[in-house]
Amino acid sequence: MLEDFLYELLPVVGFAMCASSLFILLVMRNSKGPLKFCQFFALVDFICGVAVIFSGFHGVFVMIYGGVAETVQPINCLLYGFHLAFFVLTDYLHIVCLVRYVKACKHYMKWKLFIVFVVFSAYFFIPAFQMPFSARENSTIRVASQCRLDDVVGEDFYFQHILIVQWAPVACLAILSLVLLVYGIRRTKHKWCYNWSEDKQTTRQLFATIFMRCFLSGISVHIPLLFISRTPEGHEMSVLRDLIVRLTASILVSAMQPMWYYFILSAFQANVYTLFNKYTENTERKWQSADDPPREPHEHVDIHGSPNPFGSWYSMTGNINGEAGIPVGNERSISFYYDNM
Repeated sequence: MLEDFLYELLPVVGFAMCASSLFILLVMRNSKGPLKFCQFFALVDFICGVAVIFSGFHGVFVMIYGGVAETVQPINCLLYGFHLAFFVLTDYLHIVCLVRYVKACKHYMKWKLFIVFVVFSAYFFIPAFQMPFSARENSTIRVASQCRLDDVVGEDFYFQHILIVQWAPVACLAILSLVLLVYGIRRTKHKWCYNWSEDKQTTRQLFATIFMRCFLSGISVHIPLLFISRTPEGHEMSVLRDLIVRLTASILVSAMQPMWYYFILSAFQANVYTLFNKYTENTERKWQSADDPPREPHEHVDIHGSPNPFGSWYSMTGNINGEAGIPVGNERSISFYYDNM
């Protein structure tokens, strides 16, 4: 059954999102300047990953211990499925961070702007959950116990929501194209006052990074909806459209983000190399274990381990030195011959 498979896949994808986000935060923890935006998107992806994990476990729990045809009131989904609030928050937070990035790029170096974006995105809680609160007294309005987002928020709001999620990346690409045109015109006058960075290479990499995220965000929504629109109404794919779109976006945009960061951002690549090669240098042993106590520089032992003032038992060439009384510092070659006659 497709629904069972999707709910079992959600925790796996969620853990992958959290792992990739934590990896980016670890690699770029010391980044400054325009590259600090990597931490913003990684933090948003981490929050979304936690919500995806809980959504998957909640769906699996309901499918195993509950009934498929069981229904609950929409207001109850806000109590048992708190991941819905994080879905709404992170969806609009992704959009705000993408669309406003070009205009507010210089302020992305500060965490205060990220807090402003969070507060602005939380404003959409009001229209999103208006239907559950207005229908809490009406016991006839019930939704599936899996608490899918499109069922809880209502068809009217979800239609507007999916349109924004679908076309916001396209608007971001249009803004980037316009900004590139403006940059090209201003470059003829050798005046790039709108740069994210004084380094032109960093500016190009930032453009490529945001372009890639907008492009992947767009196709991760458009392609699933294109296939879903061709299915008949009431089909299982049409009912599970929110899960399908969310899984596609989570895999393409969030889980695979470190990979295209590595190929686009030279600073990210250098930080990854530094992180994994941190303990490969200076590997010379400078400590002594209990079985390997320190000795004097010129102290030698015999075959039984006792100190021997005449040198080591065997020389580097295999000749016996200790019995001949020749110190190691003055090794001499001693040959022994056996005559049968």
